[in-house]
Amino acid sequence: MAIISVQNIKKSFSDGVQVLKDISFDVEQGEILGIIGPSGSGKSTMLRCIAQLETIDDGSIYVCGSPIVTKGLYASKNELRQIGLNLGFVFQNFNLFPHMSVLQNIIDAQIHVLKTPKSEAIEIARKLLADVGLSEKENAYPCELSGGQQQRVSIARSLALKPKVLLFDEPTSALDPELTGEILAVIKKLALEKMTMIVVTHEMAFARDISDKIIFMADGLIVEQGEPKELINNPKTERLQDFLKRFKQ
Repeated sequence: MAIISVQNIKKSFSDGVQVLKDISFDVEQGEILGIIGPSGSGKSTMLRCIAQLETIDDGSIYVCGSPIVTKGLYASKNELRQIGLNLGFVFQNFNLFPHMSVLQNIIDAQIHVLKTPKSEAIEIARKLLADVGLSEKENAYPCELSGGQQQRVSIARSLALKPKVLLFDEPTSALDPELTGEILAVIKKLALEKMTMIVVTHEMAFARDISDKIIFMADGLIVEQGEPKELINNPKTERLQDFLKRFKQ
């Protein structure tokens, strides 16, 4: 059974623009799905719909076999809250609490959402900070960190809630090129640990190297999907060929 199943979802914005047009795909346990495509293609909106940050107009979304929404009808608030605990979301712009230290950012949701004892939450946070190479920054505040460091804290914060799936919304788009490698290294490490992930990215080589499957979206549609090296090195559709011309392989 797929850990994420998206079936025929559709979404329009209030101005009538249809941003998602009958999108369907599955993600299996331990699989990494890369999602590429031009700006405005619906990639981030689709990811936000899975994370319950946006609602859909029609279609179904299942997480770990439980329905978030079935043919446009959403589950109850309590059910949505429980299902949401299976998902971690890493934003483009970090979304750390500026008034909290790095350690506080990571333990806050553990204590208040999972009801983890503070001492245990701190232990988990420190292990995760070590995993992302930021042990020495636990007492720093977000404003004292580089963009790459803030994004690594954001990843650690998501992992602290022990999600079954991590959703990355262009995790390197707000970073200078020299900092991008820090985040890609962390995601590659998670890939080796068989973490299930959906990664929206503009890093073509990264998407090709890390993903088990890639979806190319344009104009609210899945235009092409398949095995990463084949899809990126030998695109079948003219739309994908034109898109890839902008990137050096």
